[in-house]
Amino acid sequence: MSLTFGLPDWQTCVRNDPGAPLILCFGDSWMQYPFPSNGNLCNRFLDFGKFQAMDIVALGESGMEIGAPGKSNLYTLTDFLKFECQTVDMIVVSGGGNDFAGADDLLPLLKVGNANDVGSWFKAAESAALFARVTRGFERVIHLRNTFCPKVPIVSHCYDYAPPTGRGLLAFSPWIRPALDQIGMPRPMQTDAVRYIIDHLAKVQQSLETTPGYHFVDTRGALAVEDWENELHPNRDGFNKIAARFFPVIAKTFPDWVRQPKWMQQLQ
Repeated sequence: MSLTFGLPDWQTCVRNDPGAPLILCFGDSWMQYPFPSNGNLCNRFLDFGKFQAMDIVALGESGMEIGAPGKSNLYTLTDFLKFECQTVDMIVVSGGGNDFAGADDLLPLLKVGNANDVGSWFKAAESAALFARVTRGFERVIHLRNTFCPKVPIVSHCYDYAPPTGRGLLAFSPWIRPALDQIGMPRPMQTDAVRYIIDHLAKVQQSLETTPGYHFVDTRGALAVEDWENELHPNRDGFNKIAARFFPVIAKTFPDWVRQPKWMQQLQ
């Protein structure tokens, strides 16, 4: 099994077993998180491979917004699906988190609301536009799948209820708490604000699941507070728990190639 990041490295990759499943992971830092001690979902999927035979290629970039992924990412995805339409066996997509996280994206959604109603702190029109944009982003991936490899399943998720702790990553500022503080949202309500957004992302995924070959993995409630490295990213144990939610659909799709890793057995 091999894990390859980026189209150039994939183009020079020699597969150990061309008949083994090939999983394309497309998306944001949950696929691309660069810290080896924590890893990412791709690293954890790698552990599912029986005989280390399956191949995983990760495309996209940290910070990618599914609603506006950029031409470069779209061209890369298009090229991969065009030329690998006969070999790719599953598409896993991670997107939507960066579309709302960060002051530039989150603050425009907010207004002063009622202390007893978290939904009143979100602007209706702006929030609807955000989730519509996220929906169109996933529909773009579905369109490319339908164009080049219509029988290949798409699997996606909705993240989890990230704690607005104000903890960032290295030189990067926190993505959630600063905007909530700036609008004056009470700290006890901020956890509910994250839940409000994640639940709406889940509704987006549930609506897309009516598409043939589209599978929504509900990752909500997988993580405890201690499973988060910062406001957006789980730590190693957290990524293990999220990946475990994907295991049933991957194992069902590739039963002859997948086995349960030891770390997953320890979660039970």
